[in-house]
Amino acid sequence: MQETYRMQQPKPQKAKGKNPMEKTFNGLVDKAIKLGASEAKLVETDKIIFDPRSHLKCRFGCNRWGKYWTCPPNLSISPESFMEAFEWYKTGIIINTSDPKVGQAVTLAIEKEAMLSLGCSFAFAMVLCVECEVCAFPDPCLHPHLARPSMDAYGIDIGKTVAPLGFKVEFDSEGKLLPAWYSVVLID
Repeated sequence: MQETYRMQQPKPQKAKGKNPMEKTFNGLVDKAIKLGASEAKLVETDKIIFDPRSHLKCRFGCNRWGKYWTCPPNLSISPESFMEAFEWYKTGIIINTSDPKVGQAVTLAIEKEAMLSLGCSFAFAMVLCVECEVCAFPDPCLHPHLARPSMDAYGIDIGKTVAPLGFKVEFDSEGKLLPAWYSVVLID
């Protein structure tokens, strides 16, 4: 059995109260809106709700399951490994757009801005990948520098996460999701 080495570090302590960089992060919110987001808001990561039932909805309700590199079960990072990394983040920006392509472009631009301008080297976007009309899976991804997992791919309950921010996930009478695309950039 192969043994893996893991550096033992204490679990990160999430800061209480106002984030001293909140003013700087508000600039990212403004930029997201300038780039085409309908709305964008800061969120403390302990307010992001995870629910393992989201995996059931992915598996038995989404036609992307198993057909895209950025969707389950093709994610190469386990949910447990993702959660271990997620615990280090304190702040995120929830981004709402009415078009998934705009959502991906805006979210990746904010991730890059946080990294290059604010020194948040581990900024990480979670956004539905729609770069290609048809994913190259199982062949290698054509745009790995743009591919990111969606929020629900790792168990985020989008509806319960965005509701306290004043956003809504709505469905029509046939149960189809009304056009509102949500993404998050985990910042620090």
